[in-house]
Amino acid sequence: MEEYPEQRLKDKVILITGAGSGIGKASAIRMAKEGAKIIVNDIDQEKIDEVVNIIKGFGGEAFGYRADVTKKEEVVAMVEAAHEKYGRIDVLFANAGIADYAKFVRMKESFWDHMFEVNTKGVFLVTQAVVKKMLKYKVPDDQLRGKIIITSSRAGKDGQEELSAYSASKAALIQLKTALAKELGPKRITVNAICPGTILTPIYGKDVTRENIAGIDGKVALNIKQGVGDPEDVAGVVAFLASKDSDFITGQAINVCGGTIFH
Repeated sequence: MEEYPEQRLKDKVILITGAGSGIGKASAIRMAKEGAKIIVNDIDQEKIDEVVNIIKGFGGEAFGYRADVTKKEEVVAMVEAAHEKYGRIDVLFANAGIADYAKFVRMKESFWDHMFEVNTKGVFLVTQAVVKKMLKYKVPDDQLRGKIIITSSRAGKDGQEELSAYSASKAALIQLKTALAKELGPKRITVNAICPGTILTPIYGKDVTRENIAGIDGKVALNIKQGVGDPEDVAGVVAFLASKDSDFITGQAINVCGGTIFH
């Protein structure tokens, strides 16, 4: 816990979907080290248990809940369970998602549908369930009711070859973020998105290495990492967006991509 003495997130309750690996896992660990109580969601119970044990191992607080974000009844049950345990959710990090490649002319309809079901519908379901609760919170007039952070992608801004379904599903989240920031701002709920570039995570496959994904999209970052970031690079931005330091930021889609795009 000494690593982050400011404890910017002390006692904040944060629900993270897709927290079993990659960006979600790194963010869960980072924010727990900053004092947050983490609800670790994934569809893989073993991965949930691993992250919960890591957090508890350094003295943090975590609560695991297995749920499929594409199933409304499971999402609602998860949000209810979080409120039964903690009484509130201060921050939602809607991070669960998938990625896969397919040439557009050969793409099956089921491939397209599944990409949107997980990446877009999943965010819709969990965000709706959490916001319904947040809107009921009684807070002082000078404080926020809650924060929503959504994982989009650089591909949502700059569509990638053979990633048309993924790019489109992530682009939809950027517009969802904008619409919700406008709709929920008067209710004192902020909504932002992160747009990671190529990050060393299992989303590229279980045997992924930095070398075999470097330059995967033909772009080279303008920093020392040469196009491939680590989950911890993104986790730091997520922790900032979850903290009070970002209270005056909403409706933004923040690139975390080493300078591979500038819009």
